[in-house]
Amino acid sequence: MTKFNSLNFQNFYKTHSDLDSRKLLRIMIKDIFYKKIAVTSSFGAESPVILHLVSKIDKSVPVIFLNTGKLFPETLKYLKIIRKKLNLTNIKIFKPDQDFLKKYDPNGNLHKTNPNLCCHIRKTLPLKKSMKNYDAWINGRKRFHGFERSKLKKIEMVNGLIKINPLADWSFNQIKNYMLNNNLPEHPLITEGYKSIGCQPCTSKSKDSIRDGRWADSLKSECGIHVNEEEDKKYYPSI
Repeated sequence: MTKFNSLNFQNFYKTHSDLDSRKLLRIMIKDIFYKKIAVTSSFGAESPVILHLVSKIDKSVPVIFLNTGKLFPETLKYLKIIRKKLNLTNIKIFKPDQDFLKKYDPNGNLHKTNPNLCCHIRKTLPLKKSMKNYDAWINGRKRFHGFERSKLKKIEMVNGLIKINPLADWSFNQIKNYMLNNNLPEHPLITEGYKSIGCQPCTSKSKDSIRDGRWADSLKSECGIHVNEEEDKKYYPSI
């Protein structure tokens, strides 16, 4: 496996960033990062699309799921539905460190007083642990989500990992049509008005944009798992 520096990453990016989603996934999974790549999924509203694309290439690709302990019950049920539908054989579930929860969130209310720290403990740190054996990370972010994602590239190098964002240039209608055309069941909370679904205390029904129901009425728009190390040090505490 090539160890990337800024120079060879740029060459790698130029070679592969214009590939369509399916070709990009196939070459990353079957060739460049064979057995050293994983996909993360929140099993949220749009999750079946990236999982379906990956499953068509290799159903054994590790699917990393971060069970924060604050998820909607419907999300945990949806995981089982999608796992069966796509015959996913390698879902790996990671949970927050119990000692950290006892120390920093003994009453389970940290999301009210320090949501950044809550996300750090429940998502960022478990993700770092989950990715220690992989060189590349597939995820389902898209530019139409807005905020920091509006200029998302298909391939990134962050914290020593190559991040593959195959759906970066997909539109909302493409996602919707893909799910319909492939008979993918939708998250049960969609019909209740939720468009982006994360932890229950910090997710509300969307009014306008896809993600305006996440950390509503605050400046927060990301949980922190997609920031680089310098941003991590600046905005998220070190434990």
